[in-house]
Order: sequence, then structure tokens, then C-alpha cells
Amino acid sequence: MPQYFVRVMNIWKDFGKTPLARPPRPRYTHAMRLTFTDSRLDHAGLQRGKPDWMAQQHAHPQGRAVLFAGGSLALDEDGGPLVLPAGIASGLALKWPGLIFIGLQDGAPWFAGALEPGVAARGPDFRLSAMRLPPDLACAFGRARSIMMWSGRRRFCSNCGTPNEAFDGGLRLTCPSCGMEHYPRTDPSIILLPYSGDRCVLGRQPGWPPGMYATLAGFVEPGETLEAACARETAEEVHLKVLGTQYIANQPWPFPSSLMIGFLAEVEPGEVQADDDLEDARWFTRDEVIDLYDGAMAGWAPKHFSISRLLIERWLGRDSGATV
Repeated sequence: MPQYFVRVMNIWKDFGKTPLARPPRPRYTHAMRLTFTDSRLDHAGLQRGKPDWMAQQHAHPQGRAVLFAGGSLALDEDGGPLVLPAGIASGLALKWPGLIFIGLQDGAPWFAGALEPGVAARGPDFRLSAMRLPPDLACAFGRARSIMMWSGRRRFCSNCGTPNEAFDGGLRLTCPSCGMEHYPRTDPSIILLPYSGDRCVLGRQPGWPPGMYATLAGFVEPGETLEAACARETAEEVHLKVLGTQYIANQPWPFPSSLMIGFLAEVEPGEVQADDDLEDARWFTRDEVIDLYDGAMAGWAPKHFSISRLLIERWLGRDSGATV
């Protein structure tokens, strides 16, 4: 069994244990590497459209397929992620369009497939899985999930309703009736930390765990720049005016398929009014942010999991340099 499968199997065994039993989280003394940003996959964009080449990848002796059940990683009999040789995986009951090519890693092809209900057990929520996966597998599995979530909603042509046909390893869907082509999409979203001097604004949404506060975020709307999206979201969610923005980093986010683009946003000081999808928002001092994230929220997710934490660490001066 390849070593990275052994690593992920060992990591998987920690699921379900108490927070005290989880592996220790690293201390970051340099630029933080975010989950989903350290991919070694070659997407093979110039080759995957060639049927003969794709057939060779399906028959490759080192080809592997990661399998999903209901949007989460499927489990094998030992409770680990169900990763099988591509030839074996292709014979299972898979949802349309079957195995999807996600790229090459170290020359070996990787595929992904969504199992029909009842074929295998469903693992933990994918967020929990991704928090504990090695970086290369988190990237590969995150890409796989995004593409499968997309294809699962594109069985029929959105232009005329005819069943689509899959090409390019499942990464291009074509309608045989009207000729419409469909490609995997990524939704750009801005995520920002508003601040003024030594205070920043954090908010919380209904349904979040008690005491959890985080940065602001929202989708970029048609016709606006990223900076304009930052200003609009800040005005809509906390009724503050943005004076300027500083780009920090970006992160693919497979829930289901976004690109989170992170900013620090200087705002005019004023009264915070929680609005839109927030149930509460308020000013926090630096000491209050440190107490919150090093205290009550410390065990909720690894620091490197979300760009939201990176923005906070950057504002606090505890992380330096570009991350991606």
C-alpha cells in the first residue's frame, strides 16, 4: 500500500476521539500554508480531452479512485477512506457519470466517484475529514468533491433539459441536443476582516456554536470588483464604510466550490449594526481576539484550515508573508 494511504489511514483513526486525543496542532512561526492550497496534482488539461490517453489512464496499474457517499468520503471495512484501484472502483455502482478524472500525482492518475446509496458507509462531514488529512490528500480530495458536487447537479442540460454526455474524463459535459457545453465552475467569494486601529469587527451567524465569531464573507456579484464586493458586504452586514483594502491570500473552498479571496479592510470607526445573515457583530480589541481564538475557539479547527483564521493571525501580527 502506498505510504500516503498508510498515513491517511492512521490519521482517520483519530476521528471520533475527544479533542484532547487529537494530534497536536503546529505553531506557526512563518507564513501559514492553508488547507486546499498545496496541491501536487497535474490537471493534464492538454491530454484529458484525448480519448485514447484517457483510456490509458483508466487502465494505469497505479490509478486510484477516491469514493464518496452523500458528499462525504466513503468508508472501507476498517473505517478508513475508501480508496481503490481505478479498475475495481469502476465496477461499483456509481452515480452518473461514473469515475471522474481529477489529475495526475507523481505520474499516477487519480479519479473520483460518487457511490449509489447503500454501497458503502458514509464518513464524517467532509469538513472534519479535510481538517485531518495530509496536505496533498486534502487538495486532491477537495478538488474531487468540488467537481462531483458540480457534475451531480448537471445531469441535464440547463439550456434545454436533455441528458448531458461526459467528455474529457468527466470535466466537460456536452448536450447532444443543443450543443451546450458545461464546465466545472468556481464561485468567487470575498472574505475580510474589517478593522480600525487596534480593534476589528467579527460577526456570527445563527446556528454557529455559542461564542463563535469570525470574519465577514460573501459572494462577488456580477459587475463588481473584489474591492467593491468588500465594501458592499461590509455595509450590508455591519453598516460600516470601508476606507481601503489589502489583499492577503486566496483559498479553494470545496463547500461546494468557491474560491475564497481574503482581504484586510480598514473601516471608519462607528457603531456596528449586525444585519443580513448575521445575528450579532461587534468590535473586538486585540487582546479580546487573542483570548477568543486561543481560548474558547482554540479546539474547533486547526489554524491552517480556513483563510478566516489567517486574516486574524495576520492582523494580530502572528503570521507574516504571502501564503499562496
